[in-house]
Amino acid sequence: PSADMITLMWSLIVSIYSIGGLLGSSSAGYLSVRFGRKKAMLFANIPALLGAALLGLSRLCGSFEMIIAGRLFSGVCGGKLAFLPMYAGEISPKKLHGFINVTCVVFLAQGKTCFLRDLLGTEDVWNVLLSFSGLVALIQLLFLPFFPESPPYLLMQKEDKAGCLKAMKQLWGEGKYHTESDDLMKEKAVTKGTKIMNVLEVRRERSIYPQLCSMLLLLLSLQLCGLSAV
Repeated sequence: PSADMITLMWSLIVSIYSIGGLLGSSSAGYLSVRFGRKKAMLFANIPALLGAALLGLSRLCGSFEMIIAGRLFSGVCGGKLAFLPMYAGEISPKKLHGFINVTCVVFLAQGKTCFLRDLLGTEDVWNVLLSFSGLVALIQLLFLPFFPESPPYLLMQKEDKAGCLKAMKQLWGEGKYHTESDDLMKEKAVTKGTKIMNVLEVRRERSIYPQLCSMLLLLLSLQLCGLSAV
């Protein structure tokens, strides 16, 4: 192929991940409410396995189409990344919430570090690096079914107080967790009647424009600060 065609193919390979991320993130909110945090995470691991398999085999088959498809599926899984900190934060004890939420960002940074040419970002093992997420997805698929559902989800979305207390005991050991359940009930009372908006409704709601602009400014600053290039 010509140099222009090679540039076009690699541009597509790079950008297709973001398109998959857009598809995955647009359905993340619905899945987490409709099926629960744990099942949503299980669903998210399926495209991760497909993407990892395609990326791992692409080097053997010499197919750039498999790289494009693998990156697309990996992007869909990446778009559903919100499930992990959501579930991990909700099943952790209150004193560990901050620590658990921060660890997700730390591991994301470590994953980016692995792309350095001194580690795994070499010509020989790039496909191993890109498909490594499939191993993590497989581990989650094997062990997540043995974990309970998120206690806040059971109480606030399903209104299952008994199930919520049972999940707390499974996660945190035997004890009385009425204080935690009472806090969740207060939170539910505060948010009762609050409508969950989709992307288009958020854009039309002028009352949240200041918060939305602040968040976009922060995210754009993070992308444009040179961190990704480093």
